[in-house]
Amino acid sequence: MILRTGLRLVEICETVVETIDRHSRPRANYHEAGGILIGSYRGIHIKVTDCTTPFPGDKRARTLFDRCDHDHQRFAIERWRTSGKVSTFVGEWHTHPEASPKPSSIDRRTWQKVAASNRAGPTFFLIRGYDGWWAGLGGPNRIAEMTELN
Repeated sequence: MILRTGLRLVEICETVVETIDRHSRPRANYHEAGGILIGSYRGIHIKVTDCTTPFPGDKRARTLFDRCDHDHQRFAIERWRTSGKVSTFVGEWHTHPEASPKPSSIDRRTWQKVAASNRAGPTFFLIRGYDGWWAGLGGPNRIAEMTELN
């Protein structure tokens, strides 16, 4: 999957798309899922190559995912070390219990904080609904919505 905003592109490896898809299927005991996105900055572009999924210490409910478990950070550090300091945290993802997801005000406030603290580059945010995706790229004071390239 390749997304764009302005001149910036974000490429998401198929394995990451498949992993996130597995957590977005509607079911009776649905709880939001989420994790971090690992990849690399390639000039003004981002390539997402890996992601975490919910860990036991995360908070999950029908309309809530709060990434609390420290294993997400451990995963990112391990990928950074084993990649020769190339693969790093590039963003985060979560699911929404709706067909076509849109970020909530809580999502946007949280993302502003995450983007402000990410010194490596712009931060990529992804929401998976039952039938669609929402993607955005965060920088100083702004989250720009992205569109999928066909």
